[in-house]
Amino acid sequence: MNKSINIFKLMVKNHNKIEELLNNFENKNNDNFNSMRDAFNKFEWELEKHIFTEEKAIFTSYNPDDITEGYKMLPELTKQHNYILNKLKNWRKDIRNKSMISDIYSFKVYLIRHKNFEEEKVYPKLDQSLSGDEKIHIMSKINEIVQK
Repeated sequence: MNKSINIFKLMVKNHNKIEELLNNFENKNNDNFNSMRDAFNKFEWELEKHIFTEEKAIFTSYNPDDITEGYKMLPELTKQHNYILNKLKNWRKDIRNKSMISDIYSFKVYLIRHKNFEEEKVYPKLDQSLSGDEKIHIMSKINEIVQK
């Protein structure tokens, strides 16, 4: 197993980018509608790419030896992703109706808990259980999706 290839570091870097965009969106929500909408669009795009990356690039390659233990985290992760995507969809509707967004702070709290779950439970398990070749494959997919 190649310890130098690290999914954790790459995804934490992406989490930090998403958090910056969320902070910007939260700050712009006090400005005019157009600047709030633009900040939301950037935030939504990065967050959707992040979730897509996890569910497609990572979990299609993840095949743990101990299936019971290895797959414990996936239902919780999927549930959290669904909640996040649903919240984005509802905010998108608000924006289409030219409404300012409310409840950003409570979503931010949820997203931080989600990030902590991934950083404590998901990424370390992936880095531990995937082979070097699998990690190289996943990281090339992540870079293809996330960095652009």
